[in-house]
Amino acid sequence: MKNYPSSLFLALILMICACAPTKNVEQNNTAAPKPEKRVAENPSPQPVLPPLLEADTTNSNSLLWEIRGKEFKQPSYLYGTIHLIPKKDFIMSDLVKNRFAQTRQLALEIDMDNPMAMFGALTGMFMDDGITLKDLLNEKDYERLDTYFKEEMGMGGLAILGRMKPILLSSMMTDKDAESEEVTSYEQVFMTMAKKQKMPIKGLETAAYQMSVLDSIPYEDQAQMLVDALDGKDNGEDMFATMVELYKAQDLQGLQKIVAEESEGTENFNSALLDTRNKNWIPVITKMGNAKASFFAVGAAHLPGDIGVIELLRQEGYTMTPLREME
Repeated sequence: MKNYPSSLFLALILMICACAPTKNVEQNNTAAPKPEKRVAENPSPQPVLPPLLEADTTNSNSLLWEIRGKEFKQPSYLYGTIHLIPKKDFIMSDLVKNRFAQTRQLALEIDMDNPMAMFGALTGMFMDDGITLKDLLNEKDYERLDTYFKEEMGMGGLAILGRMKPILLSSMMTDKDAESEEVTSYEQVFMTMAKKQKMPIKGLETAAYQMSVLDSIPYEDQAQMLVDALDGKDNGEDMFATMVELYKAQDLQGLQKIVAEESEGTENFNSALLDTRNKNWIPVITKMGNAKASFFAVGAAHLPGDIGVIELLRQEGYTMTPLREME
């Protein structure tokens, strides 16, 4: 078993899953509306589409991709996100905004605009079969973590939190510098843009399912990550900074390489958290794109590779074109 450092692992999760709880997220004034105020499926009248901005289509290292072909009447677009990013590093080009404006619905990994759907993920926060951290840790580590969550985090001790999946507890263990740094979310920004265009917001999978995939990482490994985070045995801060720079450079190949290297030895990481979900999304993406021009925003780690969303759509007969701003 690889002793996988928790904040390093969580840096990877930020490229893969949108549902893990986090602190200090800049919400961009986009609190989820009440269910009865959700956008209608066919808003009318349709706004006039802005003219297309010219794009560089020669560089496959791109976060933004056009999807054409088969039954699609209009192109749809695929965009790779990082689910949390320091506000100072947040970038959204005019080209992304322009292509977003061509579409008629937004699809995220999960429907983050639906409170009831998000509520369904709550039960997935807990370990199965009544397992608690007491079952996974020695007495000394358990007591140290219990004290930490009570005194440093100002939260209930492990008597209350001990049934939560350890990886979710790890996500709460940010250092004091990180706590003071403003972060933002591409998903929240896209949701704000969709609401301005009166676009419906959909999910490619349920929040409950996304939480369940964390079970593919053995609880014993997750518990060790938690202890490692407490002991400061990780270099997650440096790794996250590296991933942010690769992301800003739109270096999909670099991101793919770092995810592969750092997830090596972690049981079921690629198969459950990436490959299976990518395959599950393809029929959902094609059905949505057939219905109307759609903007699909998913973690950037899902885009590249032989079982990445880009290649899987190509295999289904769609034309995938990278789009970058002209230099």
